Amino acid sequence: MDRYDQRQIEKKWQKKWQEMKIYRFDFNDKNKPVYSIDVPPRYASGPLHVGHAVHYTHIDFVARYKRMRGYNVFFPLCFDVNGIPIEERVERKLNITRKDIDRHEFIKLCSEFAQKNIQTMIDQYVKLGESMDPSIYYQTDSKDYRRVTQISFIEHYEKGHIYKGEFPVNWCPRCMTAMADAEVQYMERETSLNTIKFYFVEKQPDAILKYHGIGRDEKGFYVEIATTRPEMLPSCQIVAVNPLDERAPWLVDQKLRVPIFEKEVKIVADESVDPGFGTGIVMICTIGDKEDLKWVFKYKLPLEMSIDEEGRMTEICGKYKGMKIEDARKKVIEDLRSTGYLVKQESLLQNVGVCWRCKTPVEFILAKQWFLKTLPFKEKILEASNKMKWFPEFMKIRLVEWVNSLEWDWVISRQRYFATPIPVWECENCEHVVVARKEDCYVDPTIDKPPVEKCPKCGGKLKGCEDVFDTWMDSSISPLYNTFWYRDNENFKKLYPMSLRP
Repeated sequence: MDRYDQRQIEKKWQKKWQEMKIYRFDFNDKNKPVYSIDVPPRYASGPLHVGHAVHYTHIDFVARYKRMRGYNVFFPLCFDVNGIPIEERVERKLNITRKDIDRHEFIKLCSEFAQKNIQTMIDQYVKLGESMDPSIYYQTDSKDYRRVTQISFIEHYEKGHIYKGEFPVNWCPRCMTAMADAEVQYMERETSLNTIKFYFVEKQPDAILKYHGIGRDEKGFYVEIATTRPEMLPSCQIVAVNPLDERAPWLVDQKLRVPIFEKEVKIVADESVDPGFGTGIVMICTIGDKEDLKWVFKYKLPLEMSIDEEGRMTEICGKYKGMKIEDARKKVIEDLRSTGYLVKQESLLQNVGVCWRCKTPVEFILAKQWFLKTLPFKEKILEASNKMKWFPEFMKIRLVEWVNSLEWDWVISRQRYFATPIPVWECENCEHVVVARKEDCYVDPTIDKPPVEKCPKCGGKLKGCEDVFDTWMDSSISPLYNTFWYRDNENFKKLYPMSLRP
């Protein structure tokens, strides 16, 4: 007997199954009930790994089971070919940034990179025995797919769900783009907790020295404040202490001078200050972290930003202007030490928000962005979750906690290239927005002309929007694309809503 060669046997049957077209969805079958699976399209940023093998095989179990139970199964082969993961890989591979070359040349490089990965992954899916249907194949960078994304945006815009506003947003200095909260990951890192002297503007009574964290030297009376972000000193707006802190009656409404920058800031009482962290007194800057952002809105603080889009210090930072964040931090600490402001340094483990793609620490940047309203729909989502059957039941809390954690609308614009263009043109004079017509989509405003020659409001010149959508704008409409929304009304009635979104 010949030795069993599993590779040859597998190749034989893989080829046979493809020739038999046994995985195909039959649009003309009116007898079998439809079971449709909205397959999560795999990013085309690299080959499959073992996690994908496990995840997609679980989904394949369902498709095969339903076929054997007599269903006409809709199970598309598909890939996500948008967004920063692909851009970032291309930049690293070619040792460039997208700003080093022409926009459309960079898009072409990204597309070529993705297509090579797609062919590799298709071969891997075949070897895994996945029963996805190539006859209903799609990838999210196709004009057909992007057309549906753009039409969904236009419909939201017409309903008043879309707006453009200047708002502090999560920002990756390396990818140089805005990010949604869901794209921020948290990593533990070791850093330094720096205790710094903030001197009182007014002379203080000796009695105040009995309290911890308050001292006096030849320069006068001071408060000790601990921070991991001394480079944010130029954007310090106020200082806060917990109202239950024994020092609060002495400190609240007093004024302090910010070290090095000599800016005067007021002390306020705030119950969210943790008396057990550092010295129990915090500086509130614009904007060091999410907690700072909450305080910014609570106290209506001016949005003086000390860090720009490239992760460099801004004009308000004086001699530190133009420095990278890490370099500025080291230099500020050095200057604090040499001028006697630095009391001590301690090692500290902290969770830092980082970009989910490149792992660069995320900053808050004040920028004009496009937003999709989500906050008005929180209650509706929670109401819908109460009508669902949960398996296991305790997993419902994940959705509830996530919905309740949302504090602002979804920023859907990205300052990148390889993604679906936002289909708008803006007036260079009055910033009036002209939205593409649905019948014209797919459009690229950096290439295509607007639907009107000039601004209908002031007659000014219209400029195509250079921003693109967050890749989740594309991912979120996959059920609409799969069910032929705005493509084939009969199929849409037949297929929507889909049976499973794993």
